[in-house]
Amino acid sequence: MAPRQPEKETTTQAPESGTQPAESWALSLRATSADASRRLGGLNLALRLALDAQGAGASAIVVEAEEHAALLADARLRIPVTSTAPDGCALLSLPASYLVPRQMLGLVVRQGLPAAGQTRDLVAEPEAVPLPYTFEPLDIVDAESARTGERVLFRALRKPQDGWTSRHLNRYISLAISRVLVRTALTPNQVSVAILAVGIFGAVMAARGDYLSLFIGATAFQAQSVLDGCDGEMSRVTYRGSLAGQWLDTVGDDLTNYGFFAGAAYGLYQTSNHWIYLLAGAVTLLCGLTASGIEYRYLIRIGSGDLLQYPLSAQSSAADGGLYSKIAPLFKRDTFVFLTWLSAVFALVGPMLVVFAAGAVGVLVGVLSTEMKMARERKGAAS
Repeated sequence: MAPRQPEKETTTQAPESGTQPAESWALSLRATSADASRRLGGLNLALRLALDAQGAGASAIVVEAEEHAALLADARLRIPVTSTAPDGCALLSLPASYLVPRQMLGLVVRQGLPAAGQTRDLVAEPEAVPLPYTFEPLDIVDAESARTGERVLFRALRKPQDGWTSRHLNRYISLAISRVLVRTALTPNQVSVAILAVGIFGAVMAARGDYLSLFIGATAFQAQSVLDGCDGEMSRVTYRGSLAGQWLDTVGDDLTNYGFFAGAAYGLYQTSNHWIYLLAGAVTLLCGLTASGIEYRYLIRIGSGDLLQYPLSAQSSAADGGLYSKIAPLFKRDTFVFLTWLSAVFALVGPMLVVFAAGAVGVLVGVLSTEMKMARERKGAAS
């Protein structure tokens, strides 16, 4: 369905010769006959636009309708809401019932703002968002457009860096679950704790060592990997991301990984009395903990808890199109967890444990290589 044209249009005024773009801007939420209080992805439409603007650096939100101001009463919105445009600001204008890609306003700002006191109507002059999984701006006017809007909104939560298993399996499941979770009172951090509990259960079951227990443990491990997308999807779509949430996600994943492989190693040793499993588990645990400690130190230094911020050398080498670029997806967490589940189905957790011990050594080598590279760069910058 084609978007409805807004009742009130504001056009961009042509700047006078020599006029410079404004240094600050505000988002103007225009009055509309559509219901801006309609909730998509856990937020009403007006609040979602306001939070998009705040994330893109807006200094204020300007509202034409008093009822829209009431929709913006939320602790997540930290910039002022006013009925008049602040002095010296450029205005970007949208109807309060619009849904836009969250990156669009930031792209507009980077491309250049209008001059102070002037307005750009983003319905008449939208900004293309050249990113995967994006969508065209939508005016949410009825149930049909709301269903379309929620579908594209959650599709936009997919990540280009997702591995094979996430892209073709996990995301379909996690996004469906997240669409339900955002309608509840649960927070992303509460969901992270629940996901960790699933992973710990898998580790405890794996430690029993028999086929059924290993299968149940590996199934819980795979379930944790699928659910692991939910807390991040919830935080992004509802603007409830936090540093604590990043660390909960990162540490929870690592505890689940190390717990399952340590449990499987102990369980297999108990049932077979083969010391190779204990050795493989010890190597996996030692290398993993060492690599994680180094990565955590870096993340603390830059003020982040997001493991994707760690510049692992192996990741950058994937762009060369060589062998590593072809096998790199095998080292992503979603894929090795799924392979672990398959190995449990076919009673091959023991051999897989040995394979992952070798992989853990490779990851540690990659982390150490990255550390040495960054040390050389710091030394070069200081000289």
